[in-house]
Amino acid sequence: MTFFGLAAVTDLQQEKTGSALLKWKDLLFSVFAFPVGMFVVLLFWTIYAIDRELVYPAALDSFFPPWINHAMHTFVFPVLLGELLLQPHTYPKTKLSALAALGLVGLAYLSWIIWVYASVGIWVYPLLGYFSAAGLMGFFLFNMSVVTLLYLLGQELDGRLWRKSEAKTGRS
Repeated sequence: MTFFGLAAVTDLQQEKTGSALLKWKDLLFSVFAFPVGMFVVLLFWTIYAIDRELVYPAALDSFFPPWINHAMHTFVFPVLLGELLLQPHTYPKTKLSALAALGLVGLAYLSWIIWVYASVGIWVYPLLGYFSAAGLMGFFLFNMSVVTLLYLLGQELDGRLWRKSEAKTGRS
């Protein structure tokens, strides 16, 4: 939501090139919105297809109607894909800084998940209760690897789409 709010504000700006808001928008999209959003869609629906009780128990249906589930776990995909296809984004100059920022966000989210479990004894995602401590570490490392690959995929797709477009139109 933060990213798309910022995107709306930058679209309304008169001067776009080089603006601080545009730089923040590009950073949020490239490092957080695209890789994390795509990861959520990919992981959620993969696990849901295997056993929905592991990520979205049927008991939640009485609190959250199906359209809310799709708003959180499906609609993200076409919106992010549309953003990627319709707007060029400037990715951070160094992959290391981008991946460090992505890692910090991942670590913060992981800390929250563990804090909830430590505080109330319930996993935010029931799937996590099936893992041993070593299994949890492996699962979290696997997830961070997938998010990293999605960052790299977003960077590659953006570069291929917009370098070709800029070459055809003469923009740089």
